Amino acid sequence: MSEPYRFLNTNVQNAAMNMAIDESILTHHLKDEAPPTLRVFRWSQPSISLGRFQSTEREIVSEVCLERGVSLVRRPTGGRAVYHRDEFTYSIIISKHYGVPPGVVAAYAFLARGLLTALTLLGVNAELSDERISKHPSAACFASSTQADLTSGGFKLIGSAQVWKDDTLLQQGSLPLDDRAAEFFTMLRFPNETARREALALYREKTTPLHTFAPFASWDAVADAFYSGFCAALQVDFVYDTLSHSEWELANRLAGEKYSKLEWRKERISLTGTS
Repeated sequence: MSEPYRFLNTNVQNAAMNMAIDESILTHHLKDEAPPTLRVFRWSQPSISLGRFQSTEREIVSEVCLERGVSLVRRPTGGRAVYHRDEFTYSIIISKHYGVPPGVVAAYAFLARGLLTALTLLGVNAELSDERISKHPSAACFASSTQADLTSGGFKLIGSAQVWKDDTLLQQGSLPLDDRAAEFFTMLRFPNETARREALALYREKTTPLHTFAPFASWDAVADAFYSGFCAALQVDFVYDTLSHSEWELANRLAGEKYSKLEWRKERISLTGTS
């Protein structure tokens, strides 16, 4: 085993703070002030995270989100919209110095070993999708499949997206536990209701939540499986830990100054998304 990595369960945070924490860890890791970090977390209210370059106006019915108390936040990673309700969210920050191969697909495949092992521990046989990017007529993450997705029985289970800064990557991903697609699609913009129904039907042909295969898996059980899965797959020790004072300080600043707004997106950075 090599030097310890870090496992964080930051529990329940609001949408802006969840994104800010990931950027804070990324910044500290770039400065060698934080080890490679696997984080699992929850959301204080139903939320939709948008890919970095998605258009809120074109793709999201903001007034419906407001009526339902659904928070909107822009991710630092790419990809499409993800609905964070009854799902499991993770992030991992790691650099090439720790063995992550160069290239988007290669890096996804490297980290997918941890995800696949976690799903196996939950009793789910999954595989890394061999599909090229397939488009779907909606803004939803799980409607599209790429080579970075994990599937089981032909259904997409986990969607992930990356952002690279120098030699360090942040990968964020979502594993739906239950099917919330119908309510999610009411908050996505379509030209008419027929298009919405057709898109939802197609979405459900391609995706399914974890509880289809592991009906009794709790959020905590999934967190334990992610911890054990990444330890085994990457052959490293992940130490249970907490954010440093400096990481919390930067996260609070980023949450207030950046992630509480949807307008930011111009920082130059190498970004990929499959969500």
